[in-house]
Amino acid sequence: MRSPQERYAAVVLPFALAVAALTLVAVLSVFIMSTLRAYVAGESHWSKGQKAAIASLQRYLVTADEQDFQQFRHALAVPLSDLRARREMDAAQPDWDVVRAGFLGGRNADEDIRGMYWLYRNCKDVPLMARAIAYWQHSDEHLLRLRDLGERLHATPLAARPSQDVFLLELQEIDRRLSPLALGFAGAISDAARQVTHVLLMVLGLAAALLAWSGHRYLRRSFARRARLLRQLQQSEAQAFAEKELVQVTLGSIADAVITTDQAQRVSYCNRNAERMLGLPAGALLGRPLAEVCRLTGAEGGLHLLAADGRQVPVDRSLAPIHAPDGAAIGQVIVLHDASEARRHAAQLSYQATHDDLTDILNRREFERRLRELLAAMQDGAAGEHAVLYLDLDRFKIINDTSGHAAGDELIRQVSQLLQATLRERDIVGRLGGDEFGIMLTHCTHGDAVRVAEKVRQAVVDLRFVWGVRSYRIGVSIGVVLLAGRQGNLREVMKSADAACYMAKEKGRNRIHLYSDDDAELSERQTEMEAVSRIRAALENDRFCLHLQNIAPLKAGGQTHAEVLLRMLDEQGGLVPPLAFIPAAERYDLMPLLDRWVIRHAFAALAQQPRGTSWAINLSGASVCDEGLLDYVLLQQRASGVALEDVCFEITETAAVANLAQAAALIQDLQAQGCRFALDDFGAGMSSFAYLKHLPVDYVKIDGSFIRGILHSPTERAMVEAINQIAHVMGKQTIAECVEEEAVLACLRGIGIDFVQGYAIGRPQPLPDWQAVNRRPNTSQIGALN
Repeated sequence: MRSPQERYAAVVLPFALAVAALTLVAVLSVFIMSTLRAYVAGESHWSKGQKAAIASLQRYLVTADEQDFQQFRHALAVPLSDLRARREMDAAQPDWDVVRAGFLGGRNADEDIRGMYWLYRNCKDVPLMARAIAYWQHSDEHLLRLRDLGERLHATPLAARPSQDVFLLELQEIDRRLSPLALGFAGAISDAARQVTHVLLMVLGLAAALLAWSGHRYLRRSFARRARLLRQLQQSEAQAFAEKELVQVTLGSIADAVITTDQAQRVSYCNRNAERMLGLPAGALLGRPLAEVCRLTGAEGGLHLLAADGRQVPVDRSLAPIHAPDGAAIGQVIVLHDASEARRHAAQLSYQATHDDLTDILNRREFERRLRELLAAMQDGAAGEHAVLYLDLDRFKIINDTSGHAAGDELIRQVSQLLQATLRERDIVGRLGGDEFGIMLTHCTHGDAVRVAEKVRQAVVDLRFVWGVRSYRIGVSIGVVLLAGRQGNLREVMKSADAACYMAKEKGRNRIHLYSDDDAELSERQTEMEAVSRIRAALENDRFCLHLQNIAPLKAGGQTHAEVLLRMLDEQGGLVPPLAFIPAAERYDLMPLLDRWVIRHAFAALAQQPRGTSWAINLSGASVCDEGLLDYVLLQQRASGVALEDVCFEITETAAVANLAQAAALIQDLQAQGCRFALDDFGAGMSSFAYLKHLPVDYVKIDGSFIRGILHSPTERAMVEAINQIAHVMGKQTIAECVEEEAVLACLRGIGIDFVQGYAIGRPQPLPDWQAVNRRPNTSQIGALN
């Protein structure tokens, strides 16, 4: 008789062997299939790369666009990288770094490369792999021809090229040869994967047979244990009865309704909450069909229970089958949860997500969602004329400032109610933010849309808003965009409506402006808005740079200094002319941001120059009124360590006169820290002399319009002489701008001007170029210009 250890080994050993075999097969098959998948994916990138390269070269042949040629190179680099990797693997001692770099260039995943390397090196002569590799190798010649063709085409000037048909025919011939090779490569890899799958199934079948044999031996021995198991079963039944009692007590105490059914879907158990929710006692429920006592209407997520007393209770339902030990379904458990409060809360949240809290009309997100749906329906061919109105209340800020935000909120509520009362039921009104509203006039002719806009405008004008002892009249500016036949997305429509509303305000407020694609004023407005967007993008991406232009003395003992000029770079790194972005920045209050950018970067660069190097930095009128500018300048001075004695700020005459008190205070505060000041474009405002004595500047820069005509206009010469004389009497030095001729330079020297600036002295230079030329400080020993 065998020992227990021998019996155990006889039963367990076959299972252990089968499990080990299955594990080995699984690991090996997963590895091989993963590697084959990697080759399939690599072949896809390889094929797409050569197809994209051919397509890009075809476009380049037609367009001669350098970007198309670069796309050709980029796409062709994928199959060429794979080619380098394969050739390196064919070497006797492959360089792993070369192989890895090649496969990475072919867009293969880094984690797959070792497996691809192992499979190629060890299985390349196996027929399944050899067939695929043969297709791969045969493509080398054509890929290299494609590369040479592209380089030859790129190197041939357009005027010197032969007929495009010559290149096109050669390109098509390469494509015809590569396409079947790509298909063959893909097919061979797929065949290899299928063959490996068949082998795997055979091995799994053998392992299954081994398991079945082992199971048979095990079952023969299991009957000997039956008597012992029966005794254990009796003990288990007693234990199960106790657990059943525990479960019933537990189910009876939970807050949800719990119902169990038998195999015929008759109620076999229900807890107290089920009795309460269904409106029937347990005696009336047990044994009855579930569908008869538990009537549900609606779909999942919106179910309602019809109770016996007529109540409709929102419920959430969950079902779970009850299985016998043999796995057969013998009933199910139904849990009903009272969802009244949850659904009420969800409905409230849904409403709040789509409506404005203050006015109870649609908010911007919901308004734009419905407009997006309307535009999509129009693009799909839906008929009908529609219009969008963009409303902005006039003089709303006055009410906020004089009576407070509570008054402003009440006015917004009254206007929203007025709009709903004025419009048709099918029209959609929403609050877009602040005092701005949007209206969608659906199925409304264009003539009616303009009349409705006028009706809305007149209704707002007629509104008399009373707050306390004050009474207000307001107006509204309305931009109208007609949508019939219009192809555009939500952003374009809202942008057009906003621009039209802006034009209504620009033309005097309380009026209607109808958007038109060929509206020159709107085009200018949109151009400015695009410029604002580019300025903000340039600020975010630090695409600004500094240029410097020297200001040279005409008298011995003067010190040469330089003016800092701001330049913007486009996305390609090209310079954007100042007139292309400065006017928009001034109009839309971006100049303080630009001025601060210049101060920060100019201070950092000036701190790297030798002491005595002096730079002039321009300040806009908006920055003059910026109460935080003084603190910002001092903060940047501490951060950079620049000497403020080397800094001169320039303020234009018009900005200084418009903000005389702020300008004088700023000049005095910064002069106390060591800064100097120049009054730029002096004379252009023609109010100059009356205000000059109130501005303690160090320099007066004479406007270039006088300098350009000084040789031919006695009046302009007299103006320059007068400005120079008065400035000297006040103890200020003079700078002449726009000096472009030697004759003008001689004339200014005769008048007694202190400094000159212009192309005759030097053009603006990028900061690195200026630093390369001006390595030492320009001090008084430089003397006057000869």
